Formats: sequence, C-alpha cells, structure tokens
Amino acid sequence: MDNRTYRITDIPHYDPRMGYEVIKAATYKEMGIIRLLSGHEAFHVINYQDVKRILMDKTCIRRPSNEVGGPSVLPTLTPKELLLNLDFPDHTRVKQFVARDYSRSRLKWLEPVITRLVQEYAEKMAQKKQPDLFTDLLDHVAADTNCILLGLPFEDQHYFRPLSHIVQVADPDDVEELVHRFESLYGYVMEHVQGKRHHDKDGLIARFVQNRENCQPPLNDAELTAILLGSVLGGDQNTLTVMTKIIYGLLCMPGVWRQLHDEPTLIPAMIEEMLRLTNLGSTSTFPRIATQDLQLDTGVIPEGAAIHADVFLANRDPAVYDDPVLINPYRENNQHLQFGYGMHHCMGQELARLEINAVITLLTRQYPQMRLHHDKLNDLPWCEGIVLRRPNALPVIF
Repeated sequence: MDNRTYRITDIPHYDPRMGYEVIKAATYKEMGIIRLLSGHEAFHVINYQDVKRILMDKTCIRRPSNEVGGPSVLPTLTPKELLLNLDFPDHTRVKQFVARDYSRSRLKWLEPVITRLVQEYAEKMAQKKQPDLFTDLLDHVAADTNCILLGLPFEDQHYFRPLSHIVQVADPDDVEELVHRFESLYGYVMEHVQGKRHHDKDGLIARFVQNRENCQPPLNDAELTAILLGSVLGGDQNTLTVMTKIIYGLLCMPGVWRQLHDEPTLIPAMIEEMLRLTNLGSTSTFPRIATQDLQLDTGVIPEGAAIHADVFLANRDPAVYDDPVLINPYRENNQHLQFGYGMHHCMGQELARLEINAVITLLTRQYPQMRLHHDKLNDLPWCEGIVLRRPNALPVIF
C-alpha cells in the first residue's frame, strides 16, 4: 500500500445506514433481533460461519418472504419465478440452465469488448472541461456491456434503464409508482421472450429462448422472463453500483490509485478486498424462513422464524478477517460472501469482476494522477436505495 493504511470507515459515506430497526443487537457470538421493512421481526445473524451455513441450508427457504404478508426487506412483491425467490429443487433446475453462460470461461470473449468501451469513453471523458467518471464512463460501460451480452438494442436504453433504476431503488414511499415501473419493465422483457421486440440473434436473450426446451420441463414464458429480468437488472444497475462504489473508494485513498498503476498485478486482489467491504444497498441479503429448528454456533433459530443472514457484517467477522475493516489486498484466502454462497450464489459475479477489472486496469494505467475533485467531495449526490446505493457523480481531475 502507500505510506499509510486505510480502513473502509475512513471513506466518507461508504457504509450504508441499514434498512432495519435493531431490537436486540447482534454480536459475532450471539444472534440479535431486528425489525424488517415489512414490520416482521427476524433473527439477525452476523457470524461468518453461521451466515454461510444459512445460505447453504435448503431448509432455510425464500418463498414465504415473497408472499402477501410475508417478512420482507422490499416494499412490494416480486415475480415468484425470479431466481432470488426460488427454493430447491426449482432453483437448481433454472440455475443450471443459465449458469454456464455467466461462467468466467463463457464471458471471456467480453473482456476485449469491455476494454474497448472503456477506452472509447475514457478518451471522450478526458477531453471534457468538467469530466465526471460516473456519468461519462462508468454508466455507459455498464449499460453497453449488458446490452451486448443480452442482445438488447442500445437505443432501448432510454426506455428500460430508468425503469431498472427505479425498481432497484425500491422506494417504500411510492409503492404505486414502483409497481407501475416494475410492471412496465417486466412487460418489456416479456415482449422479447415472446418475439414481439427485436434483439440480436447472438445475445443471451436469443440463446435462452432458443434453448428453452433443454430444461426439463421446458421453461415457460414467465420463467424465461424472470431469468432475463434478473439479468437486465443485475447485469446493469447492480454491476454499475458495486463498480462505482469500489472506484470511488479507491480514489478516496491518496496513493492507492498510483500504486495500482505501479503494481497492476495487485488489482484483482484489491478488487476482492473492496468487494468484501462493499454493500450494494441498505440491505445485504433477502430474508429466509426456517422450516425446522436450526442449530447455529450463535444459538437456535426455531422453526417458522424469519432469518436475516447479514452478509455485510459477516464479511467483517474478526474471527475470519484480522482487523476486518482494514483495506488489505494481501489477505490470503479472501473467501468473502459478497456474492452470496450456496444455491443463491450470484449469477453475475464474473461479469461484475470482468467490468471492474477492465475499468480499473485501463484507468490506472493511462491516468495514474486522476483523483476526485476534492472541493466537491462532500457535495456528491448519492442514490439511496434498498437494492442499490451509490454516488451518482464522480467529478475527477486528471
């Protein structure tokens, strides 16, 4: 690192205010109790090994949290066919259909494509009088990459991206508008599945529709729409959010950006360390329900209880990570839970890594002196949402 050490808590506004009410504070040795947005109480588990156990356990199910009156961190229901709402064996059936196309090997072809996009937008940004890394580059790279992968027309971005943004913010103060936008986005994706909209024949939409019979039983329109809806949302807004926060964090640490220029081989490890410490929104996971008594190291969760397995705090468990909030890319075996674990392991994790790595690699190589405009640092606009939370501007100086 540079001449000083940095902790994630040193970075202004980086950590969120979590979207729950603490009733009994959790520790790494004893679970707590929180009140979710829906008003339900849930066991709050932050111990790394316990959280990992819950994420793997097929008896901790998601479906009841997406039913009317169920314990939820969202202000409304979502389609029951979404991967995040499915339990075993339905989740396994659908995940096996889609997982291969989001593997590191299958996405390798995107690497030069992303690098070219970053180069093009970086050159344009550098020519501006008031360059903004978020609006001039990151936002475009995330959107364009996802369109290329899925086969969506670039010209459709002005329609579906504002819908995606509102859906992921998930404002509980305007549920009617949220539902309206969600339905519009769902309808847009369904029209692609049903062949009513044009998409590129080499994209994943066309591939999934063509291969739907390979799933047993074959995927119906609602299941295909749910798969692709998750890709439209996560591959764009979620990837953009985590990428923006990580790069914002790196630029807040004097000398680190320059070090990544001097030691580019350190970039992948630095990304993993920042992923460990980065929370996407004001929640870190979706509730689960125990279908039988569950014995954990920190206590027993009774059958029928709601569980909040807190990945955000589990990734800072001092029993697993020495000096857990220290930003240390030299950690060994950094097996963080940022992308979940077990059945609900994030489908788009390799896509996110590809994009973040390409952006940081090119920018640190070509612009080692780039820094945030410190006069504007305290005035950065932040999007504060349930599923996404990020700066909506990153004014930079070269």
